Amino acid sequence: MPDRYHFEFAAALKTGDATALSPYLDDPDQLSRFSVYRNNVVRASIDVLKAAYPSVLRLVGENFFTTMARAYWGNTPPNVPNMTFYGEGFADHIAAYSPAAELVYLTDIARLDRAWLEAHHAIDEAVLTPDQIGAMNPEDLPQLTLNVVQSASLLTSEWPAYAIWRSNRYDSKPRSINLIPTTDASLIWRSRGEVHHHALTIGSAAFFAQLIGGATLETASEAGTRAEPDFVPAAAFGFGLSHGIFVK
Repeated sequence: MPDRYHFEFAAALKTGDATALSPYLDDPDQLSRFSVYRNNVVRASIDVLKAAYPSVLRLVGENFFTTMARAYWGNTPPNVPNMTFYGEGFADHIAAYSPAAELVYLTDIARLDRAWLEAHHAIDEAVLTPDQIGAMNPEDLPQLTLNVVQSASLLTSEWPAYAIWRSNRYDSKPRSINLIPTTDASLIWRSRGEVHHHALTIGSAAFFAQLIGGATLETASEAGTRAEPDFVPAAAFGFGLSHGIFVK
């Protein structure tokens, strides 16, 4: 087939109008099968999004999600053979999707789902151990630059997004959560073959944000204390060390 055919075929998939394909067919009746093929393609893409964003799906329900995902497909159809990571921009689509405007937390829930997906498919890295830290000169620790696992995602929200996400993803019956503005932060990462997630205080969020950005342990500790006067850098450092957040 000429290159023009592939262009016309892709355009027909996106719009649903396959009349431009007629000149390429020996039997015009074959055109009637195109709509079936297109529906299968769209349905498969929507199923991928449902699997990738289970918390969003549970919150809005099957019908709402399908309509929203179909609109996303219309603007951003898959462009790679591997569908595993399809939907990278789905959270941004939700933010601009007017029927979801009243669900002010939904975009952040989608970002949490996406962070989990990417962490799930990330590679395992050799983590830093307490023994390795113990072998260091204590005087050198403040200027230590800790490497954070590449799978780590620090997510913040103006709503209790993490609690909503966690309940809708893991609880058999999602619990009722007061939807009031708050300062919400959480960390999602992969370590030792599993995806982990944890709520963070304001200080811990500032601490890990600095470390992810390449700052020294001293700078990260200072940032955490500025954000939260009661912040204990040693506790945050110990948490990261014991939970496989730091790598060699």
